[in-house]
Amino acid sequence: MVAAMEYREIPRAGLRVSRITLGTVELGMEYGICAPGKANRPQTAEAETIIGTALENGINLLDTAPAYGESEVFLGKALHRLGNPEIHIATKIGPFGDDAICADAVRQSLERSLRNLGRERLELVQIHNATASQLFDSPLLEILAQAREQGKIGAVGASVYGEEVALASLNHPDIATLQIAYNLLDQRMADRVLPAAKACGIAVLGRSVFLKGALTLRRRYLPERLHKLKDYAETAADWAKRHALTLPEAALRFCLTEEALCSVLVGVSSLPELHTALAVTGRGPLPAEQHAEAGGLAVSEEEIIDPRFWGIN
Repeated sequence: MVAAMEYREIPRAGLRVSRITLGTVELGMEYGICAPGKANRPQTAEAETIIGTALENGINLLDTAPAYGESEVFLGKALHRLGNPEIHIATKIGPFGDDAICADAVRQSLERSLRNLGRERLELVQIHNATASQLFDSPLLEILAQAREQGKIGAVGASVYGEEVALASLNHPDIATLQIAYNLLDQRMADRVLPAAKACGIAVLGRSVFLKGALTLRRRYLPERLHKLKDYAETAADWAKRHALTLPEAALRFCLTEEALCSVLVGVSSLPELHTALAVTGRGPLPAEQHAEAGGLAVSEEEIIDPRFWGIN
């Protein structure tokens, strides 16, 4: 077990979750920055070992989604082989984009996730790429409330892009968790969203801690069109080095320093990456002075820090 593993409460969901969450997108599909001609997705045996090792070391929350390729199916089978341990799974519905919300499609998605994951109940269902109109001007939350009354789901969360919809999500009484991008370069949610979430008792899950690999050694494989992003990542790496840190260590510990983040999603594509993440977690947050300095690494240009603009899966 990781000696320093902490657990935090999700008040509106009645869940107690590990300080880091295992993100499973890379276990279900090719994802993020990778070397030319090389696949990121681990082989089945290693992926199962990743899940087992995460659970053995105190991680009790796994994040998945129907949109993550074979992630749900793989996760369901792997957990079955592990004896269906008592852990928490956060999955998603959507993304719906600008499409009208179809009640039957939502219900079918939930049923499919239940089958894929081999669960009788989905403890946390997040609206993938939620929008304010979906939350307040569509029947989506009513449909999810019905599913909750039927015992098929537990809490509902919103996984969002952008400050505006994040703040809107905090105003909906049925939202228990908010999932946001937060990392060394993308600190846009720090000033308003994180304090607001804390004030209203909504737990925040921080994703994109490594920015699809840009805050790891994979940054060397960024295409030329993303040279500005690479430059910012190299600046962050130089800063980390001055403090005797690797860039991935600095990136994860930066997020762990943010008390308003209930849990930090860590996606890995290999067992060594998981072991590194667990070791880094054990070292705890950054010292206050380093954390304050890291504020100077923030980038405001959305097209650089938002992976939706990159053209990388």
